[in-house]
Amino acid sequence: MPKCRRTTRPSAFAVVMLLSLAPALAKDLPGGKDHPLVGRYDGAQITSYEAVAFDEQHLLNAPVDLKADGEKFTDGNSLTLEGKVTRIRYDAPKDRSALEIMRNYEDALKAKGFELLYACAGANCMKGPASPYRMSAFAGDGAINYRYGDGVRYLLARAARPTGDVYAAIYVGESRSGPLLHVIVVEEKPVETGRIAFVDADAMTKALSTDGRVALYGIQFDFDKADIKAESQATLDEITKLLKADPALSLVVTGHTDAKGAFDYNVDLSRRRATAVVEDLKRRGIAPPRLTPFGAGMAAPIAPNDDDAGRAKNRRVELVKR
Repeated sequence: MPKCRRTTRPSAFAVVMLLSLAPALAKDLPGGKDHPLVGRYDGAQITSYEAVAFDEQHLLNAPVDLKADGEKFTDGNSLTLEGKVTRIRYDAPKDRSALEIMRNYEDALKAKGFELLYACAGANCMKGPASPYRMSAFAGDGAINYRYGDGVRYLLARAARPTGDVYAAIYVGESRSGPLLHVIVVEEKPVETGRIAFVDADAMTKALSTDGRVALYGIQFDFDKADIKAESQATLDEITKLLKADPALSLVVTGHTDAKGAFDYNVDLSRRRATAVVEDLKRRGIAPPRLTPFGAGMAAPIAPNDDDAGRAKNRRVELVKR
């Protein structure tokens, strides 16, 4: 009678060591680092890294109904969280499967006090027939969706903390080019208010007279979009007051971004944001020839882009006297 080979999963301790003691010599993206509560799969290399002190993040917690909702987050398929958000993309070793990688993360997260909220694989991640690559949209990997083409695994876990719960979402896409691993961690916390210096019309007038420009932080946009948030209305009211008080004044409305992301992409994003401000002012009765939208992207920082504080200063709208 043939002997059966007995297979065992590694102990939780061994898995934690596997995920936390990845080789220091991995060719990571400069500035990238593992999240201390999640770790990395042994041999994986960081290809994309972003850590934002406070942001909004949607995380799937149920199958996606592509027929009804398309590739969109909804109240029925996701949680909407706010806090510190860390997004890390890795290339995992080509000789490892998505299943093996995910099993390691499951054990490691449980060992660190996380509870599993939701998990899915392949077609189970979606309602109705669909290709696995469509899950890439929910990880922010739409531009490289082929990395999900042969299969995908996903899990969402939560750890309770006195200062705010921590959520970890793990996407593993499997393709011929090797597993793609995307880790998203949200550390819940309340937003730090009172950080926006409100600039009224009089202060704008003084700055334009002395410096020829004024930096505004009261105009806020949705993440990675050119949609003006409702809390920007007070600053837009003051710009309108400024322009109506001086009919001869014309302005270049300049959008600025931090240095995260590609140069051309940030130039386009900043231009679209500047255009959104100009369009809002036109609807308020300001003559179009008085307003020129311009996107500077990351080209004119006023602080280093090495930390969140500096990047926050660089994300702004400036009015430049024309």
